[in-house]
Amino acid sequence: MSLRSKQAKFLLVNGRTQVWAIALRTALLYFLFGVLWILLSDTLVMTLVPNEKIRNIIFMSKGVLFVLLSTAFLYSLFHRSLKKLSDKEEVIRESRDELSVMVYYDTLTGLSNRRKLTERLPEFLALDPGAGKALFSLDVDNIKLVNDTMGHTFGDYLIAKIARRLDENLLKDEEIFRIGGDEFVILTHYSRLGEINERAAAINHLFEAPFYIESLPVHSSVSIGISVYSMHGTNPVELLKFADIAMYRSKKEGKNRAVLFNINMMAPISDRMRIGEQLHSALGNSEFELYMQPQIRPESGKISSFESLIRWNNPVLGKVPPDIFIPVAEESHLILPIGEWVLRESCRFIRRIQQSGYPDIGVSVNISILQLIQTNFPSIVQRILDETGLNPELLELELTETVLIESFQQVKQPLENLRTLGIRLALDDFGKGYSSLSYLEQLPINVLKIDKTFIDGICETNGDCSLTGNIVEIGKKLGLQVVAEGVETAGQLKYL
Repeated sequence: MSLRSKQAKFLLVNGRTQVWAIALRTALLYFLFGVLWILLSDTLVMTLVPNEKIRNIIFMSKGVLFVLLSTAFLYSLFHRSLKKLSDKEEVIRESRDELSVMVYYDTLTGLSNRRKLTERLPEFLALDPGAGKALFSLDVDNIKLVNDTMGHTFGDYLIAKIARRLDENLLKDEEIFRIGGDEFVILTHYSRLGEINERAAAINHLFEAPFYIESLPVHSSVSIGISVYSMHGTNPVELLKFADIAMYRSKKEGKNRAVLFNINMMAPISDRMRIGEQLHSALGNSEFELYMQPQIRPESGKISSFESLIRWNNPVLGKVPPDIFIPVAEESHLILPIGEWVLRESCRFIRRIQQSGYPDIGVSVNISILQLIQTNFPSIVQRILDETGLNPELLELELTETVLIESFQQVKQPLENLRTLGIRLALDDFGKGYSSLSYLEQLPINVLKIDKTFIDGICETNGDCSLTGNIVEIGKKLGLQVVAEGVETAGQLKYL
């Protein structure tokens, strides 16, 4: 029995005991008062009134008075008791309502919570078995980044505003639940399968307008996973799990989109768990390697710097590509020690190259947004520079375009702090995201790296040639060094 149940039982038993004690005490007092009244009043009348006729009148009046007083006393007693009972019932009713709210509703958003969903979902699926029903699992993108950079209070404000916008835009028969920190579930109906994707797209569209928190515009989005009743199963627990799996696939495919579950998605989940297990011991077991990719000056054909690329060779999993293990490392925050190792080893390598007679060779290192937003990251970088003796002007740190733009407000100051150390900063994979010129002008970057997909298309289609040329011109006009990634043919080099 829980502590709350024991307390409730104690109050119930104790309350009943008090009621019986009060009732017994009142009855005894009434009995004693009545007996004393009769005995004393009769004795007094018999002593003081010798006339029998007058005594009879007094006795009758005394009886009437006793009845009147008893009636008034009993009325007052019952009225007061019933009033107390009514007040207590009201308190109990309010407490029960408050308890129901605490049990079934989320305190931050006012939406129904996971417990409510657990009870409601079987009912929802059982109603009108022939009707089309779908379950949307929504997860707010990059909320951990918001919490880490702006604070959890700011993140709570954002979640509350997101919940309100979703709730205000529900369709007539839809229901919404907040089941976790940044997770929501929407139960919806459909008459044709195409409506499911249309509805999911409409939900994503809700996030095109920014949220304003403390007058600051905050852009957000959601990744949506969808499971469909009967198509993917009839068990409520499985449908919720399948929607979650589809939601994680949505995040993997780029976020801010909806993905319908299919059974083939189950295998990567198992693989991801195995990767996470092996990743915890990979650094300690020296399973990581660094490969150095040269960057060439086109005018001289000489190496100007190297870009360090991490590779993982695990005895159980074999060679695991970076695009597979790095997202897992970021989710578990193992990217922090791994990223620091990459930075230190890259600086050590390039110092050996410099000491071999190439003092002007630099190195470029990719860093994670989680590394950048560490308050002590500039100190970590400075310590590594001091340990290795590397000139900060020959160290270049890279972040992808998408991360920089999505987290513009959060990363601008940390980047400025790194610039004060004399380090060069690069915008990687330019062209894959959605940078505007205003963002490029505000970011404290030195280098613009054109994504390899644009380089691969050079001279194959006029459109790609034109676009790549425009990117080069933009970089030059902004005073940035432009690096083309993955140049593999003489034709590509000649065009650039």
